[in-house]
Amino acid sequence: MTSLLERRRSAPAEVRALPIGPLALALGAALLAALTAAVARGSTSIPPGEVWGVVGRRLSGEAPRPGTSDLIIWQLRLPRALLAALVGAGLGLIGTAVQALVRNPLADPYLLGVSSGASLGAVSAIVLGLGAGGALGLGLSGAAFAGALATFALVWTVARRGGGFAPLRLVLAGVAIGQFLSGFTSYLVLQAGDEQQTHSVLFWLMGSLSGANWDLLARAFAQSPYRPGGCGSRPAPGA
Repeated sequence: MTSLLERRRSAPAEVRALPIGPLALALGAALLAALTAAVARGSTSIPPGEVWGVVGRRLSGEAPRPGTSDLIIWQLRLPRALLAALVGAGLGLIGTAVQALVRNPLADPYLLGVSSGASLGAVSAIVLGLGAGGALGLGLSGAAFAGALATFALVWTVARRGGGFAPLRLVLAGVAIGQFLSGFTSYLVLQAGDEQQTHSVLFWLMGSLSGANWDLLARAFAQSPYRPGGCGSRPAPGA
């Protein structure tokens, strides 16, 4: 009896996976509800039924009706809501990759310093004039990507010092380097030459969807891993 209890205690607990079908339906319904609320709520409240009516007429090719609701829903709010959903899906995919890399379910890009490196690259492009037309000819997105890539390469190099690879060492290196880069970013913000530069830096760091439109949404989706044939739409090997 005692040995049986000991075996039960030492045996790993079984983790029951949720059924994929009902889970996908529930998440899809939650996404549609969130998108509807995002489009309907604002300085001008629009009933959800009218939101779906405008979307249905536009998708069927019907000409827009006179009034402001059609303009607000189709041209302003819907592209922003869809772009926010696409950005969130991308962040979720990145978070999953980082969690698998460091074998920690609480990991995120901030943990490895990648986000801090991207922020430093963008702030440097704004404050030091390294952006478009500057010394390196990089845009803000290019500077941010270069900063994130260089930071991850540095963290990986530090984590592999002494031979071998340990997830804990990778996490510690990412946290240390990320804190250093965050401090340097704050220093550059304080050294901004004028108020306009400071406003541009803070605006970029906080992020905004105010410039979203259908063309930008199409380009973002074409470059995302969730497009047809992208890595986010492919089944896992052996699935």
